[in-house]
Amino acid sequence: MPRLLPLLPLLGLLFATGSHAIEIGEVLERSQQQRLEAGVPATTDSERAQRIRTSFDHLVQLAPTEKPVELRILQGGLQAEAMLGRVLVVGEAVGDLPEGERLMLLAHEYGHLVMGHWGALVGLYRQHIPGEVNPQTTDPVAAVLGVQGQQLSHRHEYEADAFGFNLARRLGIGLDEALSLLMRRPVNFDSPTHPATRRRIAQLRSLQMAADAATDFPAAAAPVARAPKPAAAASN
Repeated sequence: MPRLLPLLPLLGLLFATGSHAIEIGEVLERSQQQRLEAGVPATTDSERAQRIRTSFDHLVQLAPTEKPVELRILQGGLQAEAMLGRVLVVGEAVGDLPEGERLMLLAHEYGHLVMGHWGALVGLYRQHIPGEVNPQTTDPVAAVLGVQGQQLSHRHEYEADAFGFNLARRLGIGLDEALSLLMRRPVNFDSPTHPATRRRIAQLRSLQMAADAATDFPAAAAPVARAPKPAAAASN
């Protein structure tokens, strides 16, 4: 997901570059760009990279975006992150996941990009820091920005879970794969960026129940639709 960035490290980045009179959007962009450039690209023709790329292509075909999403496969573990609103960064080890879990993970992060979560996060920072970034403008808003930032990040996680789950279902991937993926690294408590795993599981179960109900409803209603003369039946 687009990471919630604490103000103190952002100010450290600002002063380390010797920049002045800079607005918060540029500071956030620089922070993400530095992290992105620090990654080491994976071998492009490896089997793991090819599996990731194939899964990603399936998702894009189902839900194309107006602006292209760049897929970057880096050396690393089971990790994936949406960055800068246009880049999906994936650790090469994701290629070792079972296909269903891999699709679910990529669909979740792809959802962050499709739904514009990075832009919303930057917008929140700009709302509280509309002008020049310096301690005088950031210190008074740090507490409220932290609270609202966590609320926004949690909402984005739920939205990306729902988007990814519904998209992956179109490829035949279901609740079992989603739960298996989440339980690889369960989180017992809410963090500044993510709800506790149990909350995310509860939402996924609700989505599955709603999908099952939508599937069952036409079958239950079919006998009524086939009744030849409902008016005559009502007069009895």
